[in-house]
Amino acid sequence: MKKIGGLISISLVVIFWGISFVSISIMLEVVNPVVLGFLRYVLAVLFVLILAFSKRMSFKITKADFLIFFLAALIGIFLYSSLENTALLFISSSAGAIFASLTPMSTMIGNRLVFKESIRPRNILFIIISMIGVGLVVASDLTLELSWWSILGYGLMILSIISWTAYNIFTKKVTLKYDSLKVTTIQSIIVLFIFLPSLFIAPPNFTAFEPKHWFHLLFLGIICSGVAYYLYVHSVDTLGLTIPNIFINFLPVVTIITNAILFKTQIHFIQVIGGLLIILTMTLLTLDSVRQTKEKLLT
Repeated sequence: MKKIGGLISISLVVIFWGISFVSISIMLEVVNPVVLGFLRYVLAVLFVLILAFSKRMSFKITKADFLIFFLAALIGIFLYSSLENTALLFISSSAGAIFASLTPMSTMIGNRLVFKESIRPRNILFIIISMIGVGLVVASDLTLELSWWSILGYGLMILSIISWTAYNIFTKKVTLKYDSLKVTTIQSIIVLFIFLPSLFIAPPNFTAFEPKHWFHLLFLGIICSGVAYYLYVHSVDTLGLTIPNIFINFLPVVTIITNAILFKTQIHFIQVIGGLLIILTMTLLTLDSVRQTKEKLLT
């Protein structure tokens, strides 16, 4: 039953975060990318604090763990959010979501560097094929007049994926000691203070907000930054790190469907092929990682 709850949690996360790429693009019409992160976490902190106080949660953590919480908030939330938001100024939300599917590859490399996990030859093949998919996605999105801006956008997306990998590594450490709500609440409070200076550097012009902007801001803050982060940490806690990353591979599907419904947008055929190569190879990579872990346990 606990695993079923974890599967439902990560399924909702994929839906919410898939739609979030579209919502971010809409919000960037009226607000600075970093300030958008601050506004999201004001709402997220309010949400998780209500949950925390309703459950009489203790905020006590060790000093050593506070450093891990801080690094997770700084690198995995602040940097990740800021880099991703800025990237979507230069590339489409669908392309950004497709790129986000490279997370399992980044996670595998991170585990190799941090935990010294081996990489099988077939996994290297999956990575090579996924890089071909990346090339197709990027090539189809680079136009003559926007090529350099698009390259910048994709570069920022790569950096955001690296940040998310670091978040997974740090969060994996603290979920062994604390429950999902405590991890989400403390990380959200810390990152709110990290975001705070941006409010004074580029204060938002709320008079420019239309009703659609308020709606997307509430969705990003409460649902994507509050509910979804809590559900994601809960899914990692109940299912481990690998299975949630399999689900994350399908973020682009939700984003592309959302764009098609809301804006009647079309995606290039080459992007479809590239996206399918990335999603397929990253899913195979993650499944192989699960198999490898099981083999280690048996031996």
